[in-house]
Amino acid sequence: MPEYTIAVITSLILLAVIDIFVAKTKLLGNKRFWIFLFFVVALQTIVDNYLNGRWWLESYIVGPYPEQFYSGIRVIETPLENYGFGIAMMMTVLIVFERLERNRLNQTKPKTL
Repeated sequence: MPEYTIAVITSLILLAVIDIFVAKTKLLGNKRFWIFLFFVVALQTIVDNYLNGRWWLESYIVGPYPEQFYSGIRVIETPLENYGFGIAMMMTVLIVFERLERNRLNQTKPKTL
């Protein structure tokens, strides 16, 4: 059973539900979110493949990943699930930030009579 795969898919679905129905931040409908996501994934590709791809030096920094815990699909040297994990971390931070910012703005509004 690929536990890592199931955990990543579950967290992404849960975060989408939280974004749309609970926090109502609507990140998934925001163009800026998708542009930011592109840059996060691009940088994650560079860093993760460096960390996971040092097999030619026989000095893994992170890994190797046992294939029974993930889908076995790799993007260059990085398991596909690592991208989902990075997106889930980024979404969590952005949802919390957006909610805190919205609360701050609501508290600083001048009260009118």
